[in-house]
Amino acid sequence: MIARLCLLLVLLTAFPAWSGTVEERSIPSPILGKPIDIRVYVPDEATGPLPVVYLLHGYGGGAHDWTGGGEAEATADAVFAAPDAVPMLLVMPGVGNSWYVDSEKYGPWERTLLDDLIPAIDRLYPTRSQRGQRFVAGLSMGGYGALRLAAHHPDRFRAAAAFSPAVFEDVTSAADFPDFQLKFFAGAFGEPFDPALFNRANAFAPLTAIPKDLPVDFYVMTGDHDGLGLWDGALRFFRAARGAGHAVELRVRDGDHEWRLWREELAPALRWFGTLSLSGR
Repeated sequence: MIARLCLLLVLLTAFPAWSGTVEERSIPSPILGKPIDIRVYVPDEATGPLPVVYLLHGYGGGAHDWTGGGEAEATADAVFAAPDAVPMLLVMPGVGNSWYVDSEKYGPWERTLLDDLIPAIDRLYPTRSQRGQRFVAGLSMGGYGALRLAAHHPDRFRAAAAFSPAVFEDVTSAADFPDFQLKFFAGAFGEPFDPALFNRANAFAPLTAIPKDLPVDFYVMTGDHDGLGLWDGALRFFRAARGAGHAVELRVRDGDHEWRLWREELAPALRWFGTLSLSGR
């Protein structure tokens, strides 16, 4: 805690003052049939249209996670205070334990995010609505969501950052997973677990089909002591994406499946998104 406060103090004193406002909203969703609870970080000092980062929570979390344990507001204030920074809108939806997919149990969350939430954000805020100015990031279950949304929908997202992502290659049966992981899936891929549903949704298969004129870059971070063993899937995804010809950043950190890593990794990921935004692709 002391080290984080010292780092934040250094950042805030090194650059001009900057502040953002966090708004709470409830967005109507005709597709889902109920409102979407979101938090939105709006950089107060910015002028003109903004790139957008969709920041996804993990299993058991919600729209408040990234501004709570993730300290996203303070991190964004510090990052965007740098003279060469690209201020961005951060949108944090609450999706329950849906795994960011359409499912019988939780509802059509993938379609809701793509066809209700994104258009609503572009209407309500001064955004740069081109796919080259839209990014997605998340932790654990949200890291899975970020990778798969970008891989399946390169026409919507320029890049994805995943922190300790719960990402896996295709499986042949439920026995390919330990029991604790099946409990985390919580019916999002069928009850009982349906390997075919899972494989259709995963982030690996689309990597070789992403069009060359719609490049998607990836940023993957994992803790080397991840107690859920998720470092394995992160490294597999890195190799698969690199093998498919995509630009991929890999960070292996000393740590477990924990907020400390995710908090610390948000700042470099936001700066990375900013660099891609400036490239204009």
